[in-house]
Amino acid sequence: MPKKKNKKSKKKKSYKRKKKVEKKRKKSTKKIKKKKFSKVSKKKNTKKKKKKKIKKFIRPSFLEKIQLRFKEYIRKLKIRFYIFLEKLRIKKTKKDIIKLEKLIKKEQKFAEQKIRNRDQFRLQLVKDIKKEERQKIYRLKDHLWSLGDRFANIRARYKEYRLNIRNKQLAELEIRRQNREEARIILEAEKAENALKQKLVERLERFSRNMKSIVFQINKRYITKKRPPLRFVDNIIESGECLIKNDDAPTDKDYLILLYVEGNDISQRLNNPICLDDKTDIGYPKNFQPKNIFDASDYIIDRLAVMFDKERKLKK
Repeated sequence: MPKKKNKKSKKKKSYKRKKKVEKKRKKSTKKIKKKKFSKVSKKKNTKKKKKKKIKKFIRPSFLEKIQLRFKEYIRKLKIRFYIFLEKLRIKKTKKDIIKLEKLIKKEQKFAEQKIRNRDQFRLQLVKDIKKEERQKIYRLKDHLWSLGDRFANIRARYKEYRLNIRNKQLAELEIRRQNREEARIILEAEKAENALKQKLVERLERFSRNMKSIVFQINKRYITKKRPPLRFVDNIIESGECLIKNDDAPTDKDYLILLYVEGNDISQRLNNPICLDDKTDIGYPKNFQPKNIFDASDYIIDRLAVMFDKERKLKK
């Protein structure tokens, strides 16, 4: 029995020592902390001291301790429940976020697929249009190849038509040129002929003037009232002739005296002598040179005087 007491006493002593050591250690640590920390730490220490003092002064009962523990336990349960609920909410939000991300990805894929399909549709439309256009072009080519012979015939006919028109135009131009040449030649010939005629007129003009004056003088002085007067006809410009006839003679062929020049053309007439044909006395025509004007006028007067004498004798 005494041995047991010794053991208990030893334990008590060791416990007390430990307590003392702990107290000392705590004091030493407190001193160190006081040195290290600032005023904030001092305030905290003062609060703790106050709490300890309050705890020392107010010692809760067993029921209060149980109530406090129960409240603390309920509080912890509530906190755990709230934490669990919060975790569930977070999981749900994560799931919703994942779902939204998936939906957004799906929408993006759908939009991209739509754009791709639209682009593919456009490309397909363009390809189809190109195919149709090529087919049309090939058909037109075949049609044109089939029409090539027709076009060739049409071109050949058109060329022939143009050549014919050109040949006609050239022929017309040639005809016009020839006509112009002919007209020019004719005009030159007419000019030459008119010049020759003018020379012939100039050659016979003196004779015609004398014949005209003779007719005028005879009609004025020697023609009786019963006898028709004489008439002078000048056709030198037209035919190179001039004549004296009775006024009642029906035509120029019933002339009395005719002055002309022999020859087929004017050039010959210019070289040949001047002839006087007298129908009052049947005989050969008498020739005169251009310078023998007065001889010719005397011959005409003599022949007319002989004719008038014969007419008077016949009347007696």
